[in-house]
Amino acid sequence: MVLRGRPRSEESSAPRDPSDSEDRKKAEEFLAGDRRAFEFLFDKYRERVYGIAYRFVHDKEDALEITQEVFLRVHQGLAGFKTDAKFFTWLYRIAVNRSIDFARARRTRRMVELDAGDGEGGSLVETLAHPASQDPADVAVQRELAAKLSAAVEALSPKHRAVFVLHSMENLSYKEIAEVVGCSIGTVMSRLFYARKKLQRHLAEYGMVKP
Repeated sequence: MVLRGRPRSEESSAPRDPSDSEDRKKAEEFLAGDRRAFEFLFDKYRERVYGIAYRFVHDKEDALEITQEVFLRVHQGLAGFKTDAKFFTWLYRIAVNRSIDFARARRTRRMVELDAGDGEGGSLVETLAHPASQDPADVAVQRELAAKLSAAVEALSPKHRAVFVLHSMENLSYKEIAEVVGCSIGTVMSRLFYARKKLQRHLAEYGMVKP
């Protein structure tokens, strides 16, 4: 998936998507019985929701599953959506919360599996020790760096990871992030500062940045 950066105004009160009024209109049309209106919203936002999910779980199949669950919840919950609110903010909140819940549940499952152990060795260790294919050295290095970056982000707490992902990868402004996660702009700034500092310390351990 190609991420396209876009300029943002941190304090702007304008919606990130200039067609937000169209989103609200489509939501109203769906509630009035037009199924095609929901298809429009699904087609418009499915890649964004997938992108958010993937950055939390780092697995394509899991991200696709989360995406399906998010839009199922949207489909079921549109009757309670206030059409005077921003649709993408409401959608992002559902996507972030579901991604966090999924990541937590998966982490718990992995801990149980490690505790249980069947004597055959950990699949993750085997995968790293015996890659399926022999990649060129430069590709191997890039994959190692990507893995370290992913590990650094995953080491953040859910609330700090959510702010970091929405700001650095989804290009949301502080105000938009505050609306998505349900806190003040000051809290968003504080969490983002903490997340950046923790990432810097984590990556310094790998020698990727100066401490």
